[in-house]
Amino acid sequence: MRWFVLFAASAFACLASAHIVRGGAEPVPSEAEGHPPRSANHAFPRAVGTETHHAKRLVALAGAAPDGPAEAEAAEPLPAEVERILDKMEAAGKDIRTLRARFDYELNQTLYEDIQKRKGRLAYAAPNRLRFAFTDRPKETFVFDGRVVYHVKPSTRQLILWEMRTADEPPVETLALGKTPFPLPFGQQKAAVLKHFRVRRDAQAEKKDPRKRAVLVLVPKKGTTLAQDYAHVLLWIDTKRWMPTRARLLDPSENVTTVDFHHIETNVEVEDATFARPEVPDDWEVVEHRKADEKAAQQNEE
Repeated sequence: MRWFVLFAASAFACLASAHIVRGGAEPVPSEAEGHPPRSANHAFPRAVGTETHHAKRLVALAGAAPDGPAEAEAAEPLPAEVERILDKMEAAGKDIRTLRARFDYELNQTLYEDIQKRKGRLAYAAPNRLRFAFTDRPKETFVFDGRVVYHVKPSTRQLILWEMRTADEPPVETLALGKTPFPLPFGQQKAAVLKHFRVRRDAQAEKKDPRKRAVLVLVPKKGTTLAQDYAHVLLWIDTKRWMPTRARLLDPSENVTTVDFHHIETNVEVEDATFARPEVPDDWEVVEHRKADEKAAQQNEE
């Protein structure tokens, strides 16, 4: 598993928090405006009414090839201690087939002096399945089965589907950097990280951490998709298991998202039903965003 399972988790968390900030329920999309949030990892609460813009990003990413070479930047030598940490994180993630964890999530909208806190659980099965659920109110669940993102919203009695791969297409191969809108933080290859980020240690954050974790600062390189979504990312790494246990993401709107992972279990049994299409009552509304329809709408706008 690639070690950015975390971005996926925090991404879905951000997506749900956008609904909370808007007052809970998301308006039912019309046929003309029914679009998914821009990308799971860029669903931080922004101005109301930005879903159409978000949709174009997700539709594009769903069918796009991975990012090409990042815009040329001055080469910086990678500190030996940073390389050692990335090597150990990559090695720790290679043998992970499944993962379960609990998380504490906090969104700090600094411009509005507003803080949202939530709790939840996640499950992952290599190479491309993920379930992310908020266990406190308002409860919400996100499931990705390799083809479709399912969003269960009890508050509005809706099941919302975002199709990323059609039945005729192969499923998403992995949740790796540059390949999907929601890459994960556990097990990412060092080469992929260095392709997308400039990486350094944060000595001050390490000194303040009572758990004595290593702290990395990841700054997206110019020309990458992630540079549009994040100003920088901080990762706190448990140096016994060499896995991230905290991530802090700063987006261009100065929203700060912090996700703390705990009760992490690897290579435990996770049933296939965990990642199946969620069952909902017959009287719930099902809102479907099919890939072909979204692409057609985007082409018409162009």
